[in-house]
Amino acid sequence: KPCCAALAPSSRFALQARMLRLGPGGLQRVQLSTGGSASPTPSAGSPTSGGGGGGGRSGVLTFRSVASQEPESEVVLQAKPKAFATGKAKAKAAARAPVAEDEVEVELGEDEEWEEEQAAIPARAAAPPRGKAPPTPGTAGLKAALLRPSAFATGVGQATARAVPARVAAAPVARKRPVEDEGDEWVRQFEAKWSQAVGDTGGDEFGAEEEEQDGEEPPAPVEPPAKRPRAALTAQSKASPVAARPPAGGAPAGPRQPTGPPPGKASAERRPALAGNDEGDEVLLALLQERPDWASRCTVEPARPGQPQRVTISMAEACLGDDGISDWCKWMERRFQAELPRGAVLTPGKCRFKASSVDFSENKLTVVGVQALCAMLEKFGVRCEVFRLTGNAMGNDGVRAVAKYLTCSVHATAVELNLSRNSKLTGEGIKWLMGNLAMHPAYPVWSSESQRYVPLWVRVENSKVRGEAGYQVLQSLCGTLSCSICLGERSADIKCGPRQCVNVGCCDELKHNCVAHLCSWEAPEGANPLPAPAAHARPLFAPAGRGAPKAPPSGVETPAREEPRIMYEDEDLAVVLKPAGWSCLPQPKGVNPAWSKLKPLARRRQVGELMAQEPAPPLQAWLLLHFGPEPSCEAARDPASDRGIVHRLDVDASGPLLVGKTAKGFEHARKQSSSGLVKDYLALVHGSFATERGECVAPIDTSPYAETKRVRVAGVGQPAVTVWEAIAEYQSMDRTERYTLVHCRMVTLRTHQLRAHMQHLGHPLVGDTLYGDGDVPAFCPRLFLHKYRIGFFNINEEACFESSSLQTAPDLWQALCRLRKVGGMAMMGLELLVYDGTAAGMQGLCGRSAAELTAREYRLANL
Repeated sequence: KPCCAALAPSSRFALQARMLRLGPGGLQRVQLSTGGSASPTPSAGSPTSGGGGGGGRSGVLTFRSVASQEPESEVVLQAKPKAFATGKAKAKAAARAPVAEDEVEVELGEDEEWEEEQAAIPARAAAPPRGKAPPTPGTAGLKAALLRPSAFATGVGQATARAVPARVAAAPVARKRPVEDEGDEWVRQFEAKWSQAVGDTGGDEFGAEEEEQDGEEPPAPVEPPAKRPRAALTAQSKASPVAARPPAGGAPAGPRQPTGPPPGKASAERRPALAGNDEGDEVLLALLQERPDWASRCTVEPARPGQPQRVTISMAEACLGDDGISDWCKWMERRFQAELPRGAVLTPGKCRFKASSVDFSENKLTVVGVQALCAMLEKFGVRCEVFRLTGNAMGNDGVRAVAKYLTCSVHATAVELNLSRNSKLTGEGIKWLMGNLAMHPAYPVWSSESQRYVPLWVRVENSKVRGEAGYQVLQSLCGTLSCSICLGERSADIKCGPRQCVNVGCCDELKHNCVAHLCSWEAPEGANPLPAPAAHARPLFAPAGRGAPKAPPSGVETPAREEPRIMYEDEDLAVVLKPAGWSCLPQPKGVNPAWSKLKPLARRRQVGELMAQEPAPPLQAWLLLHFGPEPSCEAARDPASDRGIVHRLDVDASGPLLVGKTAKGFEHARKQSSSGLVKDYLALVHGSFATERGECVAPIDTSPYAETKRVRVAGVGQPAVTVWEAIAEYQSMDRTERYTLVHCRMVTLRTHQLRAHMQHLGHPLVGDTLYGDGDVPAFCPRLFLHKYRIGFFNINEEACFESSSLQTAPDLWQALCRLRKVGGMAMMGLELLVYDGTAAGMQGLCGRSAAELTAREYRLANL
């Protein structure tokens, strides 16, 4: 390669082709001598000796084996002689020369070859026509061509850089053209194929300039391929960097100038040629030219059948604020639309793009910017391996937007999350994030590599959420959410990582409730350990706790429904557990404002009458009786605020509701409802699912609701997404019917969304006379729909989660006891976790009688 640098590109390639026939490495010995004319003699370390290449040159690749086979063709260059050695005798004599002090093995890199070609440009005009022998080059010209490289590989097992001093000034070199043979024909064929492959966008590196200096007509440009190439500026197109070089015949080149744009910039020469007759290509090219700095950081690969398009988004340290990220999102939306395959429809919840990393670290994003970013990623179904928001100005509201993006699908949208150095982030934001991940069907993430469920890898390095205060937050949320968090463990030489968890409770194939790895967090000395991982569905069957039914007021012996009860309360807000049989319709009739002035005993008597009446009483009446007498609870006395109700449940459904007690609390509750509450439901549906989890993405049209009290799944409706997970399978006692208990996370909140979606999937809810077949089974007295959990932020910006297990709805709990459990969690030991101590409960949950369980009593007692 050193001698090739002084030759024309085409001749150099032909010479390299001959060298490759002799030696696979393309290396040769170059002897540079500055004085003396004594002829060296062969030594033990010389290539011609029988030694193994010793003498301080061990480990350096030489042409010894090649010279022994074809000595007449070896090319040996010396700086001392005034002319090249010609003939077989001189070649053999030079091959027997020993390795001198300043002799080096040279392998030019791509950059050095380009520099040598620039230095040789003035000499190209003097090159003779093809077929005529060029004059013999002098020693100075040869040295000038060889002294450019500055580092050479020497030694055994390592590379040592040794610079060669430039002792001779550069001079034009006349290059010797090899005799034409089959190699030249092969080179011409290669150049033609290369030009056709790259479409002649910038000329080919080996022959473009050679044709001009030979005085021959350059070949006609080849038309670019007809198929549509996708644009990605950072995935450098095949346009050659030769286009940026100085023209032939110009001044000798000095230090090499960069041919490409600086980091973060894109040049027109780097853009791929797009078909100008395609409207989509024109739009895409216009977008790339509009913001080349963004285009160089964001790449989109072409679509492949049945696979999401690969995306790279690297916007770290881009100085983006909220306005900048808003402009970027608009630009990226247009680009995603242009990158979608022709005829593709953007469907909510479907993964269209998959990124190895979405990096917005070290910017100036606040909650507004993070909300815009996450909304755009969710809209186009972008999933990523790593989501980085390090070093921004986001707070707890920003974490709320991130949590919404992470839980918008049945598939995990990220495996690793980095929120470090966000100074406004507090422990309540971490609690909200963990609360969204807990009980979600996608978390912990199933790893196909380890065949285990792996917690989400979360990195939060912030003084406000570290230390003893942060550990107390973790203990509180683990107790409230009935989940577990891993702080990173080690087993022998293996430790927790983004793709594996070595925690004992996470090392089996069953889904557990450890939702996250919190990197770099440590338990304070003497602190109680966090709860160990357990079955993820345990909270669904937990004891009722604060949601347990209360005794009816005196004088009411057979109430038609249960009384609502308070699960959470502060000065402005309350969470009320609504039993089945209470109506939440707005502005109901039959609510007497004078009830707020009744004495306590009279109010209890009025509550008893509401519980015993046949028509469904309004929940607003109970709110007025309970909160109306308090002077500060003006919202409960105000009909305009609907007694504090901000969201509703069906009459036959049960579960917690967020209500406002004061005017301030009512407005805050409305904002929470619009921002997005965490809502988890439990439902028993007909039939069995083919998969353990899934999602229903179908628009809901609510226009017929005013007349028919029904909604429908139609394309003209609003987007709606329901994520579900099968918990257990049941069978009727006569073995004629199968049912599935499913846990549902509502991504969107539409009227009758869950009921319409399950009917759309072919699994209507048990007891649903509106969307089902109209029959109510004997084992279930009502619609089997129960809201399990609600999550919100209170006025003090504290994350609150309130859960109500199935045991808070005794009628539904007893309905399950009348079925045989035959699949799902029942086959994995869940019945041992939810056994309530009664024979009827065990008969229903396990499908076994009390007599058959005698041998297992000791085991059950221990569990």
